[in-house]
Amino acid sequence: MHKTRIRSIVQIALFAALMIVGAYLKIPNPFFPVYFTFQTIFSILAGLLIGSRKGALSMTLYMVMGLAGLPVFSTPAGIHYVLSPTFGYILGFIAAAWVAGKISESFPDFTIGAAFLASSAGILSIYFLGTVHMYLLNVFYTGTPVGYLGILSSMALYFIKDLILIIPTAILSVQIRKRVAFACGS
Repeated sequence: MHKTRIRSIVQIALFAALMIVGAYLKIPNPFFPVYFTFQTIFSILAGLLIGSRKGALSMTLYMVMGLAGLPVFSTPAGIHYVLSPTFGYILGFIAAAWVAGKISESFPDFTIGAAFLASSAGILSIYFLGTVHMYLLNVFYTGTPVGYLGILSSMALYFIKDLILIIPTAILSVQIRKRVAFACGS
């Protein structure tokens, strides 16, 4: 194998591993039975630091491991997890890594502003896919009469937490890219 291919495999595996760690770093939520985790941050960092393609591949690897039954999600998994209300967020992690990576790749000078913009777009993609999946699951699978606005409002606390966390994420990603040779697909 070529050195660059080995480097790519290591980068993809590293961010899949960081997602697993992020799933287990749980902060209890006093309002809902779902914990705060750091997965959104690691999915965004994957795109910002190793690029859109490899970032999305690392999140796909994470998803496949969970669907195969490995204990990598924040709750027990397996193929049945696609019917979980939070599975759309797992799909959102893939989209977030790709979106954040694509946007960051379009900036020749990667600044904190560019990182913040890319991170914000990544967060929006996570919540879009997550809430749409939750809505469709409620309407077509469980038959629960929940409106889309109700689902959006139930995610407000998580969204605010993630918006706050993308500030240090943007700063961290710029600093890492300045110092680490492997960052952003190198």
